Amino acid sequence: MKFRIGWAALLAALALVLTLPNSAVAASQTYWFKHYSTGGNASTWYANDNSWGVNASTGTGFVAMVNGKDWGWSSPVTTLPKKIGAVSPNNNSWFSQSAWPKSGSRYNATYDIFIDPYPEPNNRNSKTELMIWLNWSNTQPLADRYDGNGNAIPTVTNVTLGGRSWDIYDYNWPNGDHTLSFLDRSRSGWWSGSLTPFFNYGLNKGLYTNDHYLNSVMAGWEFGPGDYTAHSWGAVGF
Repeated sequence: MKFRIGWAALLAALALVLTLPNSAVAASQTYWFKHYSTGGNASTWYANDNSWGVNASTGTGFVAMVNGKDWGWSSPVTTLPKKIGAVSPNNNSWFSQSAWPKSGSRYNATYDIFIDPYPEPNNRNSKTELMIWLNWSNTQPLADRYDGNGNAIPTVTNVTLGGRSWDIYDYNWPNGDHTLSFLDRSRSGWWSGSLTPFFNYGLNKGLYTNDHYLNSVMAGWEFGPGDYTAHSWGAVGF
């Protein structure tokens, strides 16, 4: 993850840490349990693919389960990278979670998906990042435009994808990378279904082509102090 939430005070501190591929461990026999802690008391934990998370009394960071390859690391079992045009539309992913942020804390529960012209780049981030925000508190996505109060302005609102309505935000990075964030208007906190509608949305915007590679699919939290628990997770059929 490129740590794409609007935590301006954290971005500078996280910039170095979050580009190091060895800030992660594989704890699942199928997926890659990836985590970054950035100081304070943040304890990540893994019981099984349907029971993992982080308890952070003062810490911040990111924790997720991953199917695919990123920064030279790989989940133990994966069919990724795969060209977008070869990804089965019958793929299925599910993520059910609970978040109990401390008062005033920031978090988002999100999918983070990486697509690139090349398979599994190991010295940089993938060029395109799709984020699917399922719930959040005291934070907002990155965007190309902000209003006078500093609120991110969506590119488009109330778009139906996968049977839900989303507000969608674009952010163009100075190096040419792109982050496309889908925010669940219902803030349901969970997802179950094919990710193809989101892949197709980026295709239709011209952010990538069918010859670009889906390198990884992950889901978890960008977290501040609080307790965050995954109740189910899977990403199959790509």
